[in-house]
Amino acid sequence: MGSVLRVALEFFFLVAISLASKNDIVEEQSTQSMLDQTDGTVTETNLEDLTDSDIIQVEDFVKPDDRPMQLIKPDFTHKKLVMVEENVKALLHLEGAVAVVAVVGKYHSGKSFLLNQLMSKNSGFGFRVGPTLRPETMGIWMWGKPSQMELPNGQQVQVVFLDTEGFAGSNVSESYDAKIFAVSALLSSYLIYNSVKIIDQADLDYLELLARRTQLFALRSQLSRAKWAQDFNHNLLNFPPLLWIIKDFVQALMPSDGPNDALDDASNPQAWLHHMMHSSAWENEDHSISLLDIFKSVECRTLFIPATSKRLLQDLSQATEADLTTEYKEERDQIKELLRKGLIPKEKNGRPITGPELASLIEVLVTAANEGSLSKIPSRWASFVSSMEKSAQQDCLKFYDVEISVLHQQHENGPINERKFKEWHMQAVNKSTNLLEQVLFGFDDVLNVSKPELLEQMNERFEKSWEINERKIRLRCSEVHQKIELVAIEQLQDTTFPVKTSDLAASYNRVKGDCIQQFEDSLEQLQENAAFNKSIMALMISLNNIRDSYILKNKKAIEEVLVTAATNSIDHFKRDVNNPTSEPRSPAEIKRLTLAEFEKAVDLFHQQTEVAHENHIYDAHLALVKSGLIDARAATLKQNDNLVRDKCTREISRLVNKMKERTDSTVLILPMNDTDLDQRLSFEFHGALREYSDILDTFSSMESYHEGSRALQRSLHAVSGQRRRRDNMEAYRQEVEAPLQKAKQIAMLSVEHYTTVFSVTKHITEICLLQLDEGKPQHWSHDLKLNIIDIYLNGDSDIQKVIKARKGLWSTLVGFIEWFLWLFS
Repeated sequence: MGSVLRVALEFFFLVAISLASKNDIVEEQSTQSMLDQTDGTVTETNLEDLTDSDIIQVEDFVKPDDRPMQLIKPDFTHKKLVMVEENVKALLHLEGAVAVVAVVGKYHSGKSFLLNQLMSKNSGFGFRVGPTLRPETMGIWMWGKPSQMELPNGQQVQVVFLDTEGFAGSNVSESYDAKIFAVSALLSSYLIYNSVKIIDQADLDYLELLARRTQLFALRSQLSRAKWAQDFNHNLLNFPPLLWIIKDFVQALMPSDGPNDALDDASNPQAWLHHMMHSSAWENEDHSISLLDIFKSVECRTLFIPATSKRLLQDLSQATEADLTTEYKEERDQIKELLRKGLIPKEKNGRPITGPELASLIEVLVTAANEGSLSKIPSRWASFVSSMEKSAQQDCLKFYDVEISVLHQQHENGPINERKFKEWHMQAVNKSTNLLEQVLFGFDDVLNVSKPELLEQMNERFEKSWEINERKIRLRCSEVHQKIELVAIEQLQDTTFPVKTSDLAASYNRVKGDCIQQFEDSLEQLQENAAFNKSIMALMISLNNIRDSYILKNKKAIEEVLVTAATNSIDHFKRDVNNPTSEPRSPAEIKRLTLAEFEKAVDLFHQQTEVAHENHIYDAHLALVKSGLIDARAATLKQNDNLVRDKCTREISRLVNKMKERTDSTVLILPMNDTDLDQRLSFEFHGALREYSDILDTFSSMESYHEGSRALQRSLHAVSGQRRRRDNMEAYRQEVEAPLQKAKQIAMLSVEHYTTVFSVTKHITEICLLQLDEGKPQHWSHDLKLNIIDIYLNGDSDIQKVIKARKGLWSTLVGFIEWFLWLFS
């Protein structure tokens, strides 16, 4: 145990000697660098290390004179900033607290003249004021001899006034303006923005753009804290107060619009500026930024026209104090007092910065501005913080935690790629164990015990971090999955159903491809993990489910379109073929019409269902439509056939009535000779048939026509028969009424001798023939006479009673025998 203690004490003694020697060497090298005057330069690293005692020893540096000195100039491309080192070194002579007042603004807006007025310099003494439109100030200039100012708290401070290159100059990029503004703003204890005559939206927008960039510039610098030298204080990058000065201001301020108006005081330029900042808005920005949120404070002052002479206004550098207008001087003095009261020097570690620290800050900002951020500023090694009183194992474990913390910070405490996590862990383990071996060099026994314990503790922490990271990966994948799923739904929900199946498939495939690509891009660093593969498979399943639901919706919508189109097509067919009259259409016309409308209806269905042509159900619905149209056509043909039948019926009725009228007893004189009557009836019969044929010739190909023709013939035959058998016979009977009555009387006297229907009928007929053989009927034909007698017998009730009295089975049988014997007698 004593041996180990002795070795440890010897080791610590050797380390202390080594560190002391190293510090002596570094201090000697630092002193040598500061005093190296072979090329008149001071190394960048030592600018920040200079102390007040060091500055006193540097006598050969350029001292600040009462003249303008260029601190920063543009390079030959006018895109980068170049530090004028011999003039920056002049700041090393400044002792005590230093404050910076910089004036920025558009080119040729009078910044140099304003600075001269704030420094109380007139008559051509001060910053150069250009009488032409050509910009005079390039880069950033300072007045070599600072102004001494006593602050309200009694503190004495040296004020360095900076004149800057104007914005929006010809052939100068906006990026260059941003660099000038960023360096000036972050150097300043008080920043003055100079404009002329008025504040417009363009001024606000441009200043806010520059401030926004500078804010990002400062933010990135602070995020890069670990890469800076340990004694660099990032609080130096805070924004100063802003004073907006409007020169040559002669307008009246805007009056108040009401009690709640932001501009309550019409004579207050401060309220006017704040009102404009609140009322203006950036276009195409998701988040608005206000100058009030960037600068510590924002104030506004106006300056009246400095002179009334055109000669002086063209070259104000020649103006004396007496040449200036009273209003201008009053407002200028108010601004100078405002600066004195509001000026607060930048502080570092609780004290105002000095000239050397200001020089170091200039170097830092120029370098960072040229590189785009402060991340590449050279840093110094952190001082030795390891203490022998602390456990080497805990220090190395803390180092491991820091390394792992850096990894988490790089990923914003989000999920980390598992391979990268393992590699980083192994690198951190190797670094930690190597550090442990270096710290415990020579203590092999302690190292052999501490190293496995350190490894075990690091592995335990890694396993816990690994489990948490897996959960983060799953959670991240789930979050992205849900987000992408919502994106897919949002992109597809604008689909108007129905839509062609191919178009829906194309839209889905496009959305699916975009979603998968977005998912992979969002989780690009996690694609090697198993959780990613599971999540992307789950996403595809979800997307396919969304697709299926939209396919189902589209299918229902398509079916509705098909049903509606089918109804429309059939209704359209029925409407166009409908016959609103009672007149039938000809077979050719009805055929042409129904076939044409059939095709139109099919075309209409095809047009209204274009969205469904790709679907297999389209053919089935088309077949149903055609079937419905066939049924509708058949119904139309049947309806037309019924109209034809009705027309035929009407014509038959009319022609039959016409024949009845033309053969009525009022027209024909009956009785008439059979031959003449037959000729007349035949003439009317065929005339009716011809008229029927002429009127209905269009329908001669239809069965209804022929059925009607046959029915007409039957009716005409019935009329002809009635005229022949009944009407003509009745006329004849009336001619022989008297002979027949006499024959009846004679026959009725002897009817009791005849017992059968045949015998009694034969008896009465023979007596009637005997009576008719006398007089006019004797020349009539025998058949005519028999017809007349038959009609008479059937129409006389008395004779019918006699006949009916002899009806019976026996009488019928006997009568049949009598008839048979009579037939062959």
